[in-house]
Amino acid sequence: MKKSDVLRIAIPVLLAVILLFMLIGSGMFVWDRTAERVGHGILWHGVRYVSVTGYCYEGRTIGRTADGWKINEVREDPSHTFVVLRSFLDRNLLVREDYEIPASGTVGLVWWQSKNTRDAELCRAVGEILARAEPDFLFETEEVFAVNERQKMEEVYVAYGDCPVPTVYAGWLGQIDGVWRLTLGIPAEWPEKDGKKQIPCFTIPPEYVPIFDR
Repeated sequence: MKKSDVLRIAIPVLLAVILLFMLIGSGMFVWDRTAERVGHGILWHGVRYVSVTGYCYEGRTIGRTADGWKINEVREDPSHTFVVLRSFLDRNLLVREDYEIPASGTVGLVWWQSKNTRDAELCRAVGEILARAEPDFLFETEEVFAVNERQKMEEVYVAYGDCPVPTVYAGWLGQIDGVWRLTLGIPAEWPEKDGKKQIPCFTIPPEYVPIFDR
């Protein structure tokens, strides 16, 4: 066989093998379908995963439930302590039931402005603000997430210590009437008056403003 004939056969085979490995690596082919859905969570490899609120970036598919839901890894968490359960329309962040999510300590990860960041200066600022935050301003608004001339707020979640996913709700951070503030309390418990929510806020000290306003 001529060298040119060998190349004509070898190159397509090599490309096919590379493509196959890429598809396997991306989770296109998943043979593990042993997980069972339990409520909003799953039972998988003898471990129960339960629903939790938080933000993360999804990675490849690493399993499926018996009824076809995908189990996607969390890119920040190679240990698979957290996973994402996904169907065509729904998405649930899950965590191992035996994992105790840190609720205090040093902030190591922040979700803000629709992205996760480990920026040391930002994490330090958020941690220090949470430690000293007390209500000093009452904000009246129909919806805190609305963006208009008066307000521009972004939801904040944090992760303490080495937790790989921000799951601890920290409030809404942004500008109200041109002043940087952090909302306090839980949205479900904010009282209403005349159709507007009464939201206690903490005014961000001036030394932290440049960290957020960049």
